[in-house]
Amino acid sequence: METETRTLELVFPEHANPGGNAFGGFVLGLMDKVGSYAAIRRARKRCVTVRVGEVVFEVPIKVGDLLEVVAKVVRVGRTSITVEVEVYRENLKEAKVLATRGNLTYVAIDAEGRPTPVDPVE
Repeated sequence: METETRTLELVFPEHANPGGNAFGGFVLGLMDKVGSYAAIRRARKRCVTVRVGEVVFEVPIKVGDLLEVVAKVVRVGRTSITVEVEVYRENLKEAKVLATRGNLTYVAIDAEGRPTPVDPVE
């Protein structure tokens, strides 16, 4: 089963404050989206976000930066999946660097929206 998901996103002016720094909410939204993809791939079921753990913004993200969002499943519980998400920033002047990291937890749900077990075997 797949346990990692990646995507790329470019930071546009509408994603940033007047100083040109990306809004934290924009970055968190990317982390949640890609994290959910990793959880869904692992569970093979619909998943919902239940927890956003500590998120650390290591370096500023600016308009024009290219972001690589990498989500890896790090723990599988009975109905929950914890995903570590890292956001790397790169641009034309600097090499790729870790910009943001955090852990998010998802719960697999059935058609009625109730928690449902995740297959423990990978």
